[in-house]
Amino acid sequence: MKPSRLIYRSLATEEVISNEALRDIESKASENNSTKGITGLLVLSGNTFVQVLEGPALDITELFGRIMADKRHRQVQLVSFESGVERGFDDWNMRLVDLYDLPGEQRALMAAKYPAKGGDIAVPSETYLIHAFMLDARYICRSVPSRAGVDAQPAVDEQQQSAS
Repeated sequence: MKPSRLIYRSLATEEVISNEALRDIESKASENNSTKGITGLLVLSGNTFVQVLEGPALDITELFGRIMADKRHRQVQLVSFESGVERGFDDWNMRLVDLYDLPGEQRALMAAKYPAKGGDIAVPSETYLIHAFMLDARYICRSVPSRAGVDAQPAVDEQQQSAS
């Protein structure tokens, strides 16, 4: 069975935005997601999170429920949910990228495509542009070291992919 994809956006509370807190989120989420076959990418721009989660529909909807109840998130909005998709974010069980911390060339690429507001790269509001935004962030992540210090192993091995 093919996985599902869920994308949401939220506002982060102030205590979440520290580098230490972000590394902790990335590390714990990667570990927890690996047991469920969930893959994805979490992007922080200013105080806005955008996350794509891919995996079994029940597991990602349960995870989204926990995120909605998590006090580190405010104004959680479901952007999209798709069933039976090909994974597009299977490089990591969870990867986090803070657009503020991107090296100059990568930051300039994102800023050219997604105008800055108050120094932060603006997260688009249209669903199709959010998809493009996340694909661009995925591309950039491949050339930028992980916050957690070590990228997670590719999340879905060949046996899991062929069983999907």
